[in-house]
Amino acid sequence: MIKIKNIIILIITVTLIGYCIYYFVGRESKTVKLTKKLLYNTSEKFAEIDKYIVYGTHLNIEGKIDEKIYEDNIISAELVFKSVEDKMQSFEIEYEMSNDDKFTFYTSENINDGINLDNLKNGNYYVFIKIKQKNLNTNTDDEEIVTYYSLKNKTKYNNIEYYTITKQNKNNKIDIAFDNLVVDDLKKYYMNIKIEETKLPENVYDIVIDPGHGGKDGGAVTKYNGKEYAEKDITLDYAKDLKKSLEKLGLKIKLTRDGNNEEELGIYDMYGKGGRAVIPNEVKAKYTLSLHLNSAEYKMNKGGIEIYAPSNARLEFAKLLSDNIVEYAKTNYSPNVTARVYDGVYVRNFSYYEIQSSANSAKESGYEPYNITADTPYLFMVREPGGLATNAYVDGRNKLYGKNPYYNSNIGVESYLLELGFMNSTSDFENVLNNKKLYIEGIKETFKNYLDL
Repeated sequence: MIKIKNIIILIITVTLIGYCIYYFVGRESKTVKLTKKLLYNTSEKFAEIDKYIVYGTHLNIEGKIDEKIYEDNIISAELVFKSVEDKMQSFEIEYEMSNDDKFTFYTSENINDGINLDNLKNGNYYVFIKIKQKNLNTNTDDEEIVTYYSLKNKTKYNNIEYYTITKQNKNNKIDIAFDNLVVDDLKKYYMNIKIEETKLPENVYDIVIDPGHGGKDGGAVTKYNGKEYAEKDITLDYAKDLKKSLEKLGLKIKLTRDGNNEEELGIYDMYGKGGRAVIPNEVKAKYTLSLHLNSAEYKMNKGGIEIYAPSNARLEFAKLLSDNIVEYAKTNYSPNVTARVYDGVYVRNFSYYEIQSSANSAKESGYEPYNITADTPYLFMVREPGGLATNAYVDGRNKLYGKNPYYNSNIGVESYLLELGFMNSTSDFENVLNNKKLYIEGIKETFKNYLDL
């Protein structure tokens, strides 16, 4: 009786194992089969990705197709996301033709433009370049020829894990991956983007707020009504209240510091693990605001707001931020004209003199000069969190500084530095001290409208 019972248990166990093997292997085979089917009709040649970057909420890619495509024949060029379930999302791309008619493409000239990852619909997609051309073959009735090119990653960067901005207590996780399959004895390279709703991990945040200075670095100091004020204290006070305000929108906010007494930051402790320029990348934030107060050596009758942004970014967000702060806080745009692009919006890159000075300093200290150009942002809280997108360069060669482990990362945080007002302008400083709620309301409304919260 026991023997028969053992035989029955063995049969059931073998059956279950067989079913599991069939189910999971068969399921995998079905996925592979559908992927092969999707890749089957693409061109035998593929488009090569030479650069791909996520900056803030946007994905940008650049690449080329190594075959002749005559520009006069092109009707349209798109980046297409196709799923095995035949769902599709399309995006127009920019393209140029080289002298030998090679097709080069890019999604945007601006690092915070291109493919908005937060707007993508959930699904499992394969990414192609779709080129529609005139049909010059008179033997067919088709007026157009449509060709799909799969994508091959030629960069040194591999897969990306991205979490969307929190909206209505929801987030998506986006996995960007590269792989290949053999289809009819041909190796097909492909780019895969998988988007699914998920709970935001504990160590991932939407926005980082950096209260400028701190600890031993007090920033600018001024006396007002017999009391001494330090920039580090005011920026911290603003940052704490701004955090609470943005959290009411459902956003998850991280401060680079939340105190002064326990902070012993020196001016060189920004770039290592846990440094203020590194925290935004550590927590996979999408935006960083670094709060500061301006100062000048002379007394000013009138001050105002200054927003500093990268030179290769679309400045819509910076302009909206500047305009809203002026409107809500009843302040002014800064009278400073140096590096001004729009009222209240500034782009401050290294000057030729500063590039030479940096190179000379490197030579004197015995290390290889940094690759700083006139396109490199001067302000480290604008530059370093952006990684590759903003020409971050603090790689540890200068021993006075730590190393930013994300200096050459292709995942960057969209970062802005806000000079809220001038401490050497009595009216401006009074406004900053007395109307904190209004300044914060202007910043809050900017995120609310820009992110469509």
